[in-house]
Order: sequence, then C-alpha cells, then structure tokens
Amino acid sequence: MERDLFANRITVKELPEVWNQSYKKYLGVTVDNDSEGVMQDTHWAGGSFGYFPSYALGNIYGGQMLTAMEKSMPEWRKQLAKGNFNDVKQWLNKNVHSQGSLYDPADLIHRIAGTRLDVKPFLNYLNKKYSELYGF
Repeated sequence: MERDLFANRITVKELPEVWNQSYKKYLGVTVDNDSEGVMQDTHWAGGSFGYFPSYALGNIYGGQMLTAMEKSMPEWRKQLAKGNFNDVKQWLNKNVHSQGSLYDPADLIHRIAGTRLDVKPFLNYLNKKYSELYGF
C-alpha cells in the first residue's frame, strides 16, 4: 500500500478501502472500522512510512542474537526463571548495545553471530516455540 501511495496508484482517501480489501484477501479478516484497520498503523500518522520491514529485520536479527547468546550462555533461561536478568543484560550490553552505533546493522550482526543476515535462527526459534505450545 505504501508503494502504491507513493506511486500515486492510490490516494490517502482510498487507504481504508484498500486496507480492508487486503485484510480480507490475505488474512480472511473483515475489518469493522478504521480504528481496527488502517488507523491502527500509528507509524503512518507519524510520517514513518516503510516501517513494517524493520519489524521483520528486527526479528531476524533477534533470532541470530539469541542463537549467539545461547552459545555463550546456555543457562540463560534458567537465570531468567530465577529472576536474574543481569547475565543477559551484560551480554546484550557487551555484544549489542555498546557496539550498535559503531557498525552498520549487517556488520554488527556478522560480529555478533559470525554470519550475515540469516532467517534460519528466527525460523528455528518460531518452530521450537510453537511446536512446544501446540504439540506439532
């Protein structure tokens, strides 16, 4: 929709209708009103177009970071279960937060994970999580 809006293939006035049609087509969901439809995207109101891909990239990077953290701290989940957030916070501070402004994202994830952008760790995380939840 953003591309169509910028290419003048649709107008701002048409966004609610296009949103609703897309939700029905792709998700099978009927939108009852604009607050449940097009207006739920707060990024557009703030002028942050092109924002949705950053969620996907963040999830992919997160999967790689989680895999890297698990390699260096296999007991991190047990620590969190005990209320100890310190080890995870220190790992993130050392490997991510203190490095983030020094490198472009592609270079930073390579430094952290040892690989370039790779969706497999995120997909593995999703598969493990949902197979445990739903027993498949």
